[in-house]
Amino acid sequence: MCECEEGKCNCSNECGGQCGNGNECCSGEYDKLDMFLYMAKGAKMELLKEKMKEKLEAAVGKKLDKVADLMVGALMDHYKSEGDTSNKKQELGEKLEKIFEED
Repeated sequence: MCECEEGKCNCSNECGGQCGNGNECCSGEYDKLDMFLYMAKGAKMELLKEKMKEKLEAAVGKKLDKVADLMVGALMDHYKSEGDTSNKKQELGEKLEKIFEED
């Protein structure tokens, strides 16, 4: 199937050698309405993603902040000292589990 996406033809293998050779979409005579509908669908998905981020921030933002702080701290510690990493990794795992067990 061929369809126009952002003014370009996106042809799957079904078009084979037809793409650009007389195919409605690929002939350069694509439908601007299809292009704008494709753009609108993309904008809708981007907006939905942003709304999901907002909901996640409200629901679990503080917990994710704790996870981010813990992981960045661990990375910085790792860079400072790469010795005795197995004990530190075990402690890190325990702290991470405690965060996820919180209400």
